[in-house]
Amino acid sequence: MAVCDRSWDSLYQQYHDRLLRQVQKYLPARDESQDVLQDLYVQLRHRDIDPADIANPPAFLMRMATNLAIDAVRRHNRNPVEFTDPAEISEMDGAGSQSVTPEQISSDRQRLEIIRRAINDLPPRCREVFLLCKRDHLSTVEVAEQLGISRNMVEKHLRQALGHCKQVLARHEN
Repeated sequence: MAVCDRSWDSLYQQYHDRLLRQVQKYLPARDESQDVLQDLYVQLRHRDIDPADIANPPAFLMRMATNLAIDAVRRHNRNPVEFTDPAEISEMDGAGSQSVTPEQISSDRQRLEIIRRAINDLPPRCREVFLLCKRDHLSTVEVAEQLGISRNMVEKHLRQALGHCKQVLARHEN
């Protein structure tokens, strides 16, 4: 482990509670806040920045945490219907074991298959952007950096993919 990695680890641990409180101002759900802090930690480990080169490392961490929380809020506001974690299904209204019928399960499977085919029909770059954002939960900035395209282009691909999926679903449901 490099010296700067140990320094970041130490700073991260020292300011963890304060960072968590800051992120919870934007994301009150503890799981979401912890996810943002995990993203922060991963980004710290991937950057080749020595804390000694930064004038105020705690402020740097706080700014990074705030920016990541704001990005998460924006993603949520832009796409409020994310793919649901199967573990959360039982917590949804009306999702008790008695309310799920074999017909509903079959219908849901058919819809998932329709969506899978719709995603496979997307142009390759559009499909790649969509999967990185939705399946891998990368931000538009992270996808843009990874693919070497602009953030606006990532957003354009996402709009195209979501529009296509909605059209395909609408055709099959009518």
